[in-house]
Amino acid sequence: MRLSRRTLLCALSAWSLAGCDTTAQAAQSHRTPNAGPNPPEAEPPEPEPPQPPPEAREPQTRATVYLVSLGPFDAGMLDAIEAGLADELQVEVKRLGRKPLPKSAWYAPRKRFRADIILDHLPTLIPDEPESTRILALTQKDISTTKGKFKDWGVFGLGNMPGQAAVVSNYRLKRKAKGPKHLRRRIVNTAIHEVGHMLGLAHCTEHDERCPMQDAEGSIANTDASTGHLGPQCRAELERELPRR
Repeated sequence: MRLSRRTLLCALSAWSLAGCDTTAQAAQSHRTPNAGPNPPEAEPPEPEPPQPPPEAREPQTRATVYLVSLGPFDAGMLDAIEAGLADELQVEVKRLGRKPLPKSAWYAPRKRFRADIILDHLPTLIPDEPESTRILALTQKDISTTKGKFKDWGVFGLGNMPGQAAVVSNYRLKRKAKGPKHLRRRIVNTAIHEVGHMLGLAHCTEHDERCPMQDAEGSIANTDASTGHLGPQCRAELERELPRR
């Protein structure tokens, strides 16, 4: 069949349009990448639990107390002293290495060491610490101080009240001790007593012989009777004058 000129032009025009549409679709197909399925949305991070305000946090400690042995001292006894001070007085306890007794504290007439001179010496062992930091020395040597009319009175321990330094000797505490456990209780009670002085506690005025802040009065009886726990009056005074922070 012979096509007319008009028919042929229409056919060519139709083919051209079809070809252009196909090319455009191919180009559009080429320009659009296959993105695949949508990626899952990231989960938001869990919120952090709210922190209590500083004033609501549990207080931890009243003061820092360094332990130092002047000469050899039983390591297990030092451990017991540290635990007793931390538990009863809520202080942070740190250790210094062993140091010698100061020669200036030697009292030749009685062949023992002056506790008051030891107290003057102790702060020099922690020169970079603030004055609020305390230091307790332990020794096996006999120690003494002046008490009233007695120029040289032998003592279990001595501490500044309030102050930075205290010393405890096991020399007299060992006398008639019934065994290691009994001696440990005596020494821990005496350490609590002297550190209590440093923290500002005076001798206990309660009629409670079990409080470790009772005056020894030249005898071991009050030390042996003590439970090592502050009585209500001394506890209230400590909480009032030096609360934990």
